[in-house]
Amino acid sequence: MERKKRHYPNFPGVVGWIYGGNLNFERVLFLLHRITGLALIFYLFAHIIVVGFRAYSPQMWEMVMGRISGHANPVILFFEWLLVLAVIFHMFNGMRLIFLELGFFVGKPSRPVYPYRTSIDRQRIFTWIMMILASIFVIWSIFAFFMGGGSHA
Repeated sequence: MERKKRHYPNFPGVVGWIYGGNLNFERVLFLLHRITGLALIFYLFAHIIVVGFRAYSPQMWEMVMGRISGHANPVILFFEWLLVLAVIFHMFNGMRLIFLELGFFVGKPSRPVYPYRTSIDRQRIFTWIMMILASIFVIWSIFAFFMGGGSHA
């Protein structure tokens, strides 16, 4: 007897990883947190490979670093800046998630009596504060990377 495979319409698969229905601000932050996390993991592996060239010879290291240096190639400088953006966003959103998981800005538990009280208003204010702080660092990174105001130039 052959068993039929069941199809569950509520299991969205990869589409649910990207779009889960209600695309509110927190959902967008969730999606961007995943994307930046994957990008940072990819960068970590690429960084280990590039640094591994140092083990072969100093000449190979100088050749590779000459090609991928942000000072020599403005495209690489732009991708380095995107990496800084990913780190800034991932850091501030991760701190926001840690504070919320530890119970800050959630409020005291209460009886579930209609109309229900929610802590989303306090959480949303904290979310906006963290994203504004991240934006300040992004503006500083623009100045540091492209206008020569930081130690990178």
